[in-house]
Amino acid sequence: MNNLFICLTPLQALIAQQLIRQTVPTPADLLMICYAEAENDKFQHYYRETAQMCDYAEFVRVPQNKWFREIALFSLTKNLKKQYDTIYAASIDNPNVQYPISHLRFNKLETFDDGTANLYPDSILYRNQYYGTKSKIIRYLQGIKHSTESLRQLSGCHHTLYPTQNNIASPTIPLKLWQNNAFLAQNPVSGSLKTHTILLGQPLFEQDNDNITLFHAIIDQIKPDYYFPHPRETYYLNTNYIHTPLIFEDYLLQQIQQHPDTEYHIYHIASTAALNVAAFERTHVFALRPNHALFQQKTFQYLYDLMEKMHIPIQLL
Repeated sequence: MNNLFICLTPLQALIAQQLIRQTVPTPADLLMICYAEAENDKFQHYYRETAQMCDYAEFVRVPQNKWFREIALFSLTKNLKKQYDTIYAASIDNPNVQYPISHLRFNKLETFDDGTANLYPDSILYRNQYYGTKSKIIRYLQGIKHSTESLRQLSGCHHTLYPTQNNIASPTIPLKLWQNNAFLAQNPVSGSLKTHTILLGQPLFEQDNDNITLFHAIIDQIKPDYYFPHPRETYYLNTNYIHTPLIFEDYLLQQIQQHPDTEYHIYHIASTAALNVAAFERTHVFALRPNHALFQQKTFQYLYDLMEKMHIPIQLL
C-alpha cells in the first residue's frame, strides 16, 4: 500500500524527499498544491524532483478566485488512490490538506515541519480557525470532517528539523535534510578554511524603497560575498546575487558538499531558512535585528527568543 505526501511549498517537497527515502521500499504518491499567485520556477523544480521518486504525482494549481478555490477542492482526490498506508502532511490548517484527508482512507497520519510555524504556540497550527455560518455550510457540503486540532490529535508523530523544541504533535522525530552523512565526513583541505558570507533577502516592509534602504545599509555594514534573494522580492539591490532554481537549504547543502575547504557565514533578519540550516556542517548563522518598531512586534520577538535558544548570535543594528 502506498504512502501519500501532500506538499504546499518547495521546502515541504524537499522534506518529503527525505521522508520518501526513509520509507523505502514503500511506494509513494505526491499531491503538490500551489496557489496560482505563488507559482514560480522553484515550485516546478521541486515538484519535478519529488515526482521522480513517486509512483504517481500530481501538480494542482489553486485558482485565485475565492469561489473557484472552493469548487476546485472537489477534484483534489479524483486521481488519487482511495486508500493509503500513511498520509504525510505539514499545512494541516489548510483546506487543501483537510479535504483529501477527510475523503481518503488511511492507516496513519504523520505531520512534518511547515517552516517555523510549528514552533509558535500562537500560530494557526495550534488552534482551529473560526468559521462563520456560511463557511461551516460550505465545509459541510465539501465533506471536510477534519480541523487543525483534530489533525494534530490524529498525527502519530511529527518529523522536525527542531527536535529540541515543542511542536504541534508528539512524539517528535529528528529530521535531517541531507541524504546521508557522507559530506560530513569530508576532511577540509589542510590549513584555514575559506569563508563565504551570504546575506538572505526578505521583503519585510510593504514599500520596496523601505526594503531597499534597509538591505543596502546591511550590505554596506557586513559586506557579504553573496546575496540570496527571497522569491517574493520585486526590487533589485546593488550586490552580488546568487541565481539558482534551488531553495536556500538545498543550495547550501550542495555548496557544502562541493566545497569542503569552505565555511559559510549566513546573515539574516528573520528568515526561517537560516534557522533551518543552523545545524549544517561548517555553517554559522548570525541574526540581525534592526532598530525599528516592526521588529519589536510579538511575532518577531518570539522568533528572536527562539534564536537565542538555538544559540544564534543576534546583532542589533
